[in-house]
Amino acid sequence: MNQPDILHQIGQQSPKVLFQYNLTEHKFDYLSPAFYEIWEITASQGQELPQRLLDSVVDEDRPALARCWKKLLKGEHVDQIARIEQRGLKRYMRCLAYPIFDGDQQVVALAGMAENVTQQQEFINYLAEFGQRKNSALEMVMHDLRGPLAIVKSVTTLLRQDIQDNKKEELAHYTDIIEKACVQCTNLIQDLLNEEHLKSPEVYVNKSRVNMSEQVRDVVEFYQKGQMVQQQFVLQLPEEPLMVELDLIKFSQILNNLISNSIKFTPSTGTITIQAYQDGEWAVLEHSDSGIGIPEHLLPKVFERRSIASRQGLNGEESRGLGLAIVFELVRLHGGTISVQSQEQEGTSFTIRLPKYGA
Repeated sequence: MNQPDILHQIGQQSPKVLFQYNLTEHKFDYLSPAFYEIWEITASQGQELPQRLLDSVVDEDRPALARCWKKLLKGEHVDQIARIEQRGLKRYMRCLAYPIFDGDQQVVALAGMAENVTQQQEFINYLAEFGQRKNSALEMVMHDLRGPLAIVKSVTTLLRQDIQDNKKEELAHYTDIIEKACVQCTNLIQDLLNEEHLKSPEVYVNKSRVNMSEQVRDVVEFYQKGQMVQQQFVLQLPEEPLMVELDLIKFSQILNNLISNSIKFTPSTGTITIQAYQDGEWAVLEHSDSGIGIPEHLLPKVFERRSIASRQGLNGEESRGLGLAIVFELVRLHGGTISVQSQEQEGTSFTIRLPKYGA
């Protein structure tokens, strides 16, 4: 049995496309029957019109194929995955090709196999996306745990001093603050480990109907009781409940990051103002401070992760360039928008618009 017969018998049985391409005549000498299952044209049509194969490759992947072609002509083998599109359907194809040499060691043909790896590649893409989301979530939680833990550290210092001064009446007050900080940390961790989050690369948002003004008061009170904030808080909240569908943990993260950012860049004699109101079908939260502001050329970058807009705080606090990026993402997950206005030495204002309950 000669070699072409062996190749033919393998090709008849294999779900992979086996091929041999003649570089002198610019056509396929052999294409196995699996070719039709992928390209939906007969092997004879493919042999006659090899350009149709290249035409089916998506534009973004053609430069990679051009590089592979050059390598093959130099006598190197290639293993490349490329996307093809037919009738609006995209598929991933893996092609493993080898150069065939004549007696003068000149490349005269190409041979190899191609297979549909769409299912495998989509699973790889899913794992990559899931891993990226997992890393992002871990990064977010590690960043946002720093706030509550900093308050715990501050309160333990106060506890130690009051114990020395025999001010036992303050102990219950400080214990309550520590307990709330620990609950915040636990909730953040539990939210990360939520079963829904582990099942999907998308962040799980657990909304409930709440009074947004009340949530703002609770978070601000937490900072004030911890005696971490020297700046003056000014709350401008409506008397009537401002009901919004919120994920309480994620909304607390939004507020914590905005407040922490203001503390970092506002002098101790400055003010931090939080205003909430209704605007049609939207609930609006305006967070502003009288801090050092943001240079105009950095404003377009403030919501980027690890952006060039990240700077040291007034007291040398390090910035990891995550806080405002986290705020932007969490606002987006609530179906809202966030914008920023700032002038150097005059302060910064963030405006968050969230859809009201039932809107």
